Amino acid sequence: MSVRSALALTLGLAATLAAGLSPAPVAAEDSPVPARRLARTSDIDFYGNDLRSIFDTSLEACERACLADAACLAYTYNTRSSACFPKAAAGDPRPFAGAVSGRVFATDPAVLTRAATRRAELTFLSDYDFERARSQAEGMAALHVSDEWTAEDFRAAEARAREQGDLRAAAHFIGARINLTDAAADWLLYAETLAAIDERNTNARDQLRARALQAATNAYLRAAPAGRRAAALKAMARPLEEFGRGREALRAVRLAQDIAPDGATADLLAELEEKHGFRILEHQVESDLARPRICAVFSENLAESGVDYAQFLRSEAAGLAVEAEFRQLCVTGLEHGQTYALTFRAGLPSAEGERLGKSVTIEAYVRDRTPAVRIAGRAYVLPRGGAVAIPVETVNTARLDLRLMRVDDRNLVRSVIDRFFGRPLQEFEDEEFAAGIAEVVWRGSAEVAMEVNRDMTTRLPLDEVAGGLAAGVYVLRAAVPDTEAWENPPAHQWFVVSDLGMTTLSGADGLHVIVRSLGTARAREGVRVTLLARSNRVLGEVVTDAEGYARFAPGLARGTGAAAPALVLAEDGDDLAFLPLTDPEFDLSDRGVAGRPAAPAVDVFATTDRGAYRAGEVVNVTALARDPAGQGIAGLPLTIRTLRPD
Repeated sequence: MSVRSALALTLGLAATLAAGLSPAPVAAEDSPVPARRLARTSDIDFYGNDLRSIFDTSLEACERACLADAACLAYTYNTRSSACFPKAAAGDPRPFAGAVSGRVFATDPAVLTRAATRRAELTFLSDYDFERARSQAEGMAALHVSDEWTAEDFRAAEARAREQGDLRAAAHFIGARINLTDAAADWLLYAETLAAIDERNTNARDQLRARALQAATNAYLRAAPAGRRAAALKAMARPLEEFGRGREALRAVRLAQDIAPDGATADLLAELEEKHGFRILEHQVESDLARPRICAVFSENLAESGVDYAQFLRSEAAGLAVEAEFRQLCVTGLEHGQTYALTFRAGLPSAEGERLGKSVTIEAYVRDRTPAVRIAGRAYVLPRGGAVAIPVETVNTARLDLRLMRVDDRNLVRSVIDRFFGRPLQEFEDEEFAAGIAEVVWRGSAEVAMEVNRDMTTRLPLDEVAGGLAAGVYVLRAAVPDTEAWENPPAHQWFVVSDLGMTTLSGADGLHVIVRSLGTARAREGVRVTLLARSNRVLGEVVTDAEGYARFAPGLARGTGAAAPALVLAEDGDDLAFLPLTDPEFDLSDRGVAGRPAAPAVDVFATTDRGAYRAGEVVNVTALARDPAGQGIAGLPLTIRTLRPD
């Protein structure tokens, strides 16, 4: 072993391992293992045996040219003149400063034969993983220069590096030896050594782990004995897990235990099953439902059909049932105020066929339902002059705190545009609404029916408690006493007290409004109808005729932005009603009654006397021209254009 060779190895180590670099991936070929490989030597010329000369080229191109030529068994590249000399044999090595030479080694045919089988066994790896592993094998000559050392020289140097605690140097010597041997045992040792290097820099550590994964893959692709294959699989597991691929790591160790079972592998498998296997992550007790449930949340989706999950549940309680929903298996048939012990049995399958490794018992208490109040409907128009009552739904509360607010008609557009109207308000919205939009007209409380854990509906007679409500727009806020709004949200019911019922229809000829009495259903004449824009600007005013009908011109309804119509307001003395135009209209097209589009100014219907004609025959056309009301238009010239008369 010469001083020059040792220096070259040291320089190679400094330039590659210390930088944590790996070669760029190349295009994958059919085989995951290259058929030929190189071992580089620095400052040596393999004199003679030239096949040809290639000038003005790079070292990488020179190596590719040699590997692509079956007759090329060595090469010398002159870095000074950028000249490449592929050779039929290595020839006589002579010192030459600036020269890079390399020998070509053929991969063992047995390795090439079984590589495809080995790859098929690694179903948990992606095509990209195999591309990176092959790229690593092809780049080893450049990453670890072998010079004129033998495999035994590198083995001795590795041993000395390990004695000194220098794992980076040890990995370099193993990598250089791989160029000569391509042995599965060396690839495995290379992977284990790279994974053991203590690197604090995150990027450099990730590069080392990636190279360890690639090396373990290369070891498995070349390995024949079952024990070595299992060791390669375990060497893959840790880098996979560190890269957040715990499921793949689990499958690797599971395959290792199938190939060569032993106690250590079983322990590792149990550890990975605990962390990454199909398992129960947590459980949830849904006690606020009328029919409470206990749901076990799994790490993977459950089968939507075809699996009877009831057979995997064991409990002393009777009358239980199970429901599979995505990753949850929920147990129903429970009662409030009871404690349940539920055992989910080993073997319970996921949608992908994974199995629960061991039985899991969950003990959970189903508490009483949280006191709550809800208002079910959005029916907010109540006839004026009748009894004003709002139904509320309550759970586990016998009393409600009530607040009644009235919204002035000048704040209606703001309520609609700010999306307050017709929905429950959040705590911060409730404060803003009460402070700047609505006026509190009454505060009080009400007693409601209560049976423990049952939904109860109570009718609140507001005209009695509020002294008779005048026509207008109101919001009733109902809250459970002595609770925080953020924890137990109050309910809000918007309603209108009015005798004016409105219907709007939009068409090509404008916006139509029909106003009728809610008490008698008769048309309301003389009602002032106002169309308001999003900016609260009055777009137009119309008074209904004897049929309760009013129409706004088409142009008033075509505004955009702040000028877009937002609200129709109907007023008759102290009575008022409104209808937002920002909500979706009733769309009956999905019921098969969409009808034809609105007629344009000229609606033409044309038909021929039959469907096919011979050349030279006369085509008779009947055409009808009508206005939007369906009346014929006289004296209108019509022009017929025929397309593709052939």
